[in-house]
Order: sequence, then structure tokens, then C-alpha cells
Amino acid sequence: MEEEVFFNYLKVALQNLDSTKALQFNIEMEIRRLLKQYSPEQIKEKIK
Repeated sequence: MEEEVFFNYLKVALQNLDSTKALQFNIEMEIRRLLKQYSPEQIKEKIK
């Protein structure tokens, strides 16, 4: 899934959960930061 498609799904999910625009923005920016900083393998390891 392309990054922008993922973020579109994320925005709709957050809207469905009645999140504020500020919270939606903060979550999107944090995910973008994590995508730049960590590989998928590193994220899996952090979740464990």
C-alpha cells in the first residue's frame, strides 16, 4: 500500500473515531517521523 493511500485510510479512521483535527495531524506527523527513523523490522522489535 502506498504511503498516501495509508494516510487517507488513517484520516478516515480517525474521523470515524471523532478525533480532533489537531490529534489527527499529530498522529500523522508522528507516523511519518517513525517511518523515516525506523525500518519495519525495527518497529516489529519495538512492539515485542
